[in-house]
Amino acid sequence: MASAHSAHSDSPTPVRAGDRFYALRMTALITFCGLLLSSLITSIGVLLTGERDWLSAICLALLIPLLLLPPLGYPLLLRLSSLRRENRVLQQQVREDHLTGLFNRPHLLGMLERELSLSQRHDYVVSVLLLDVADFTDLADRHGRRAADRLLRVFADRIRDKIRESDLFGRIDGAQFLLVLPHTSQHDALHMAEGLRALVTSMQVPGIEDSLQFEVRLGVASTENTGPNLNALLNEADYTLYQSRNDLRHRAGQN
Repeated sequence: MASAHSAHSDSPTPVRAGDRFYALRMTALITFCGLLLSSLITSIGVLLTGERDWLSAICLALLIPLLLLPPLGYPLLLRLSSLRRENRVLQQQVREDHLTGLFNRPHLLGMLERELSLSQRHDYVVSVLLLDVADFTDLADRHGRRAADRLLRVFADRIRDKIRESDLFGRIDGAQFLLVLPHTSQHDALHMAEGLRALVTSMQVPGIEDSLQFEVRLGVASTENTGPNLNALLNEADYTLYQSRNDLRHRAGQN
């Protein structure tokens, strides 16, 4: 799968309006706090020393923070806001697939491994679905790569809208997706798989005038049969996906 982002460049992080607003707001707050603190310390000093020219001392106590804090604080806070935003973007890119916005393969498999550990500890079943758009390369050749990419995005959105909040969904290969179903038996996973297949096999894709007909191959596996082992679970799902692929070829040969 293509990388979600290019290598980090040495160019400075771009500054946006939100960064400026954050920096201005925080600079104003820090300056206000600095004025209060400086005035308080100066007032205590005047009382303790008996300084007669207390007005000059207070004015100086107010002037110094006003001269120092805004010009020093604003650039630093602006840079900090930009770096925080860039860090959030990079974290998002590390875990998300660049095309569909779903979890990418490494992040999804890591979450699946944690889910399997939890299932073993708390004794519940986890099932997985492998969903594969059949003959995706041929679809891309017929309709163009952009239309094929739109198909994957619409496909991902359709399924994402139908699954539960506790389910984990990601793209793990070109046209292959993995759906993790905690607290779901293999029987219920199969029932859900057929519902999802019916949902997506005839759908409107922007850029393609007619309703696009395509097959979705399904592979199903459950810890009921494999135990809470990541490789065994994925191998079982891949095997049933392979059987689904052969069934499609057999039906196509009969037509």
